[in-house]
Amino acid sequence: MTKKGVSIVIPVWNEAQNIRVLCTQLASLKGLEYEVIFVDGGSTDNSISLLQSTPHIRYISHPKGRAQQLNAGAREARFDWLYFLHVDSLLPPDFAQQLLSAQSHPRQAACFRIRFDHPHPLLRLSAALTRIKHLSCRGGDQSLLIHRDFFSELGGFDPAYSVCEDLKLIQKIYRKGRFKILPGPLTTQARRFEQNGVAYLLFHFGVIQFLFALGVGPQKLKRYYDRFVR
Repeated sequence: MTKKGVSIVIPVWNEAQNIRVLCTQLASLKGLEYEVIFVDGGSTDNSISLLQSTPHIRYISHPKGRAQQLNAGAREARFDWLYFLHVDSLLPPDFAQQLLSAQSHPRQAACFRIRFDHPHPLLRLSAALTRIKHLSCRGGDQSLLIHRDFFSELGGFDPAYSVCEDLKLIQKIYRKGRFKILPGPLTTQARRFEQNGVAYLLFHFGVIQFLFALGVGPQKLKRYYDRFVR
């Protein structure tokens, strides 16, 4: 039997520096009954030793793959709400209060609006669009809060998708439940945009969103991603 509270599930792979920063933030949370579960996908840096030595968190290992890691963390959860979070996120000051405000109905899920840690105008525009409820404005960087019973009913994250696994689940939520966008903002790193080029990566992410909306299957989405995204 699960307890009332939030299980925060965070997939990681070679993220030692971000683990330190996020753990510091999570340790200061107040007003929320919660646990933190890191799911490591086979890190080769010092992520594992860092997780093993960090107090007040839980750590499990699972073969790399975001959907599979997230599902593995959900299976270990002790609380009735699941919150899936990327490790390179910075939480808003009233994070706990915003999460609590979204737990009004077991068939309601929620995410945060985001901002990037980079001033590029296209990234500011992209972040501004996350306040819109349309599926094309959703993404894993926004995190996801969902009741574990509703998550199970929807089948969790589809392991066939190594790209757009978050969109696939949110698509099901839109069809069968409620969805709330929290003001946040949750701050996310722009490192992939800096590596690939902002306009270049936004374009290809847009193509992937478009292909997903057309019903293109997970293998073709993965091939496109592997070809154009570093």
